Amino acid sequence: MGFAKSDFRKRGADLPVNLDARQRVPTISPLAINLERVGKAGKLVAAEVTRRIRKGTNMAKILLVEDNEMNRDMLLRRLERKGYTVVIALDGAEGVAKARAELPDVILMDMSLPVLDGWEATRQLKTDPATKGIPIIALTAHAMAEDEQKAREAGCDDFDTKPIELERLLGKIQTQLQNQGNV
Repeated sequence: MGFAKSDFRKRGADLPVNLDARQRVPTISPLAINLERVGKAGKLVAAEVTRRIRKGTNMAKILLVEDNEMNRDMLLRRLERKGYTVVIALDGAEGVAKARAELPDVILMDMSLPVLDGWEATRQLKTDPATKGIPIIALTAHAMAEDEQKAREAGCDDFDTKPIELERLLGKIQTQLQNQGNV
């Protein structure tokens, strides 16, 4: 699965796309992508190309937005052992910025965060055209039905409680990746 140069030209961008027949994975020279020149449509095309490249290599990128060092380190190590690429953010504002910059396949969002809480960070991401399609799984110690409802109303696609049961969380991550066509 790949893009042809004409796919980009139709969207107003002239990106250097090469198909490597041996790897069957499209390659792009990231230094040659001038996002200011290609504009918003080009950014969305670049995001889709990035997702397709990762899909072709079976690597999913997860953004973990977690301020608790112990929780963050435990999840980071376990997810990396399972083959995921993990990007870390320590608060909601950094999470929003990294989601926009990294365009992960899934976001694990703690809901009780400093600077910008997880509910507001999720709302911002779900209103941004570049990030609204990224599934967000809420992580919280609050296990009441109202907490899950509040997270879903903010835009979270799924909900998991702390302490984290890794197998349960991995199942939810896989479900979101399958729903997005990233598996």
